[in-house]
Amino acid sequence: MNIQQAFASALKFQQSGKTEEAARLYGEIAAADPQFAPAVNNLGLLRADAGRDAEAVALFRRTLGLAPGSLNGWINLGALLVRLGRPEEAVRAYSAAIRLKPDQPAVLNQMGIQLERLKRADEARDVLARAAALAPDDAEIANNHGALLRMAHRLNEAVVCFRRAIALNPQYAGAYSNLGSAVKDRGAFWEALLAFRRATRLDPDFAGAHWNESLVRLLLGDFIQGWRGYEWRWKHGRLPSPQRSFVQPRWDGSPLKGRRLLVYWEQGFGDVLQFVRYLPLLAQATVGMAGGQPVYLECQRVLLPLLRRLPGTIAVETGGPLPDFDVQIPVLSLPALFGTRLETVPARVPYLTAEPDLVARWGERLRGLEGLKVGIVWAGSPTHGNDRNRSIGLAPFARLALLPGVSLVSIQKGPTEGQAATPPGGFPLLNLSPDIRDFADTAAIMANLDLVVCVDTSVAHLAGALGVPVWVMVPFAPDWRWMLDREDSPWYPTMRLFRQDRPGSWDGALDRLEHALRSRAAG
Repeated sequence: MNIQQAFASALKFQQSGKTEEAARLYGEIAAADPQFAPAVNNLGLLRADAGRDAEAVALFRRTLGLAPGSLNGWINLGALLVRLGRPEEAVRAYSAAIRLKPDQPAVLNQMGIQLERLKRADEARDVLARAAALAPDDAEIANNHGALLRMAHRLNEAVVCFRRAIALNPQYAGAYSNLGSAVKDRGAFWEALLAFRRATRLDPDFAGAHWNESLVRLLLGDFIQGWRGYEWRWKHGRLPSPQRSFVQPRWDGSPLKGRRLLVYWEQGFGDVLQFVRYLPLLAQATVGMAGGQPVYLECQRVLLPLLRRLPGTIAVETGGPLPDFDVQIPVLSLPALFGTRLETVPARVPYLTAEPDLVARWGERLRGLEGLKVGIVWAGSPTHGNDRNRSIGLAPFARLALLPGVSLVSIQKGPTEGQAATPPGGFPLLNLSPDIRDFADTAAIMANLDLVVCVDTSVAHLAGALGVPVWVMVPFAPDWRWMLDREDSPWYPTMRLFRQDRPGSWDGALDRLEHALRSRAAG
């Protein structure tokens, strides 16, 4: 039997599911004629299907060494590299396939997805646009193109893409969910709810749609259904902290009766700072009970010195040994167990306090400032999913520095804190950022300030929890906790909100904030 006949027989075995026979024959062909690229390629496919990934990659690369113009070889290699989580190499493979044959919408689609994973958003968007033009009737490509347009805040175009995907496939739950997110970004919150509900009716286990619906409900003040849906966050799989696994059962809100409770942190610093307000309430509930116990709190290292001061709470650092406990719960599940409604938010402040010695020490640094002492923070964590909408940079604060009777103080931490060393235009700014070690230092500085002005980040929650006056700049489509159409916050009595008038523009909010600060300084 010659090489061509053997290859035909191996192909029949492969197509009929007799993979072992096919692999044996392909191996024999490759051994007899090492230059016969089709056999090497097909053996690579069988090895990939069997989970022998390293062998498969080597075989595909060998195929392409023999036949650099093998379209299937490049596509097969790209698909395997995607599966292996190697997007940069996958993009190179798909790029080679596109150079050989430019009009391949499916390959362009996959290439665009990988470019997005590499944070090369502009390239990804261009590639998906090409795919959509080549395959206007492909619902998946329309949906993926829309997702990238939404990331670029081209919301109207994104909505058009999602509606086209739905028209092409009315059962496409993912497109309904993406449509909900896009119209939410435009401020059409009731329309967003309908889209998320449609997605979950089509796919009852669609965690992302359930969770997004809960966020809109919380934003609209429907706390009862909102907290219930918020539990889908764990199945959504996109939180910065995974759900923990403990032998001890999750607390169901029943009386503790001497059982020791561990509350553990999740998500970001601001989330923890906002919801540890419930721990003193838990501690109060156990006081006087037979065998009453303090509440244990596991938290991030930079929060530990501050949260150790919570009454009735023993705070421990994450990653270290945990105390003995009987039941456990994540901190953001407490509002649901308390049955928190808008009118019953536990808003008494301060529920956090600064260390007196630190307050005195930082007070010396601030003693020489004249007028209103205003702490500023212009950026949140760059890893936050909505950071592009909320962070504004230091430059817009220059107008506040020029107001008579106002002294600005940088309490910014993170990658952008270096901006405070050389403020744009050289405006006056006391830069405390380099010497801030943790949130205990930030709290002590705030105790010496008259006001904090910041973007939507953890500092806003810290100031609110301390009872310090704080003004927060809020994006047009806000995080759920800032709700809608109000300048105050039900969570923090000393907080005032300055909202964007339209997506992407801070002009109106900054104008109102400047006017308010001018009046406050004059008063």
